[in-house]
Amino acid sequence: MEDSLRLAIIGAGPIGLELALGAVQRGIKVQVFERAQTVGGHVEGWQFVHLFSPWSMNMSEEAKLVLKELGPLPDEGAFPTGRELVDSYLAPLARVIQQSSNCEGLHFGTEVVTVGRGALLKSESIGGGDVQMPKGKPLCEKQRRETPFRLLVRQAHGSGEERYLEGFDFVADCSGFYASNLSNWAGKGGTPALGERALRSANRIFTTIPDVLGIHRERFAGKKCLVVGAGMSAATTVRNLVELSKTEKNTEVTFLTRSAGDPYSVIADDVLPQRKILSEISNRASKGEVPNVTYLGGAAIREIKQAADGRLRVAVERSSDGSVENSAFEVDEVVCCVGYRPDTSIYEELQVHQCYASNGPMKLAATLIGGSGDCLAQVSAGVDALKNPEPGFFILGGKSYGRKSSFLLKIGHDQVRSVLDSLVPGPAT
Repeated sequence: MEDSLRLAIIGAGPIGLELALGAVQRGIKVQVFERAQTVGGHVEGWQFVHLFSPWSMNMSEEAKLVLKELGPLPDEGAFPTGRELVDSYLAPLARVIQQSSNCEGLHFGTEVVTVGRGALLKSESIGGGDVQMPKGKPLCEKQRRETPFRLLVRQAHGSGEERYLEGFDFVADCSGFYASNLSNWAGKGGTPALGERALRSANRIFTTIPDVLGIHRERFAGKKCLVVGAGMSAATTVRNLVELSKTEKNTEVTFLTRSAGDPYSVIADDVLPQRKILSEISNRASKGEVPNVTYLGGAAIREIKQAADGRLRVAVERSSDGSVENSAFEVDEVVCCVGYRPDTSIYEELQVHQCYASNGPMKLAATLIGGSGDCLAQVSAGVDALKNPEPGFFILGGKSYGRKSSFLLKIGHDQVRSVLDSLVPGPAT
């Protein structure tokens, strides 16, 4: 139909593709933009990691209906790796979407640089209302909600050629956050440690989970390594290094967290056994009960610098009983698993109300305050929490949680349903 709604989706990951599938089924014209050359660009970065949630929590009912026509579905009780998530779920989902007459294109190797709204400035048409123009100046657009979105895109690899694409009624940013350039800083108070910026620019330190037992094995085998962080990425890295030390002599780990005591809360009857195992191993390591692991709790990195022999000298500050203790040591590798922050530059010219603590959209962030420590206890906040002051612009998936790491794919599937129902009410056709 000529008057079909048009939707631009940023990111061809798990949530971007779920949204694209639901949209084309409802008659919405869709274009998907993915910076990587394949689906699930961020997932490729942790393809060797097993999810601690089973397939049953990572597949939507809508996707299963179309994928079962292509062949057997994955075992819902199995725990997939990132590689299996891409090959068995995301890639076939993308093929189904591309076959729809409502799909205007899945653009790989294409980065969305920024999103605007016609000729409107960020400061104009507050809340979508009439534009108040100075006397004698032409009125370019009347209201934000009536003005189509305009995307500046560029070739992510090669020439970097730029172009504008216009005429979108809605835009959904599903671009995620798992990337080296989006990692938080490892220094005190979340600021860069001295020397950290240069070492990150030189790719000398890891800011995503290294494939310790695979392609990065030689960098860690028989070496001393520092792991910073107290999330599941850090726990995964510590566990893998401990496993490596069983067959590679002299492999040693220093495990550093900003809080003292047990770094992880263990849920007694956790329905996700892999999560419980990771938490328990890390807590035992913090008590000195795991061979080849030294624990530094209540600590912060002051400086990281590279010595002449290529090793890294790390200066650490620890606080205890009001006193501060400084120390330094050398390691071969540093892995900073300290979380990620969303790239907000994409929508800096739109009217988006961001949380001052998490950088996520404010309405959704408000619903997450004081939530349960168990990410499984989450429920979808509904479409109203996903709306921004910018009419028709949505931030979905992991990026919608800002710096919070408790997002689950099942929540993203709920987000997709609620947004689609708000755009085209009624069941999918």
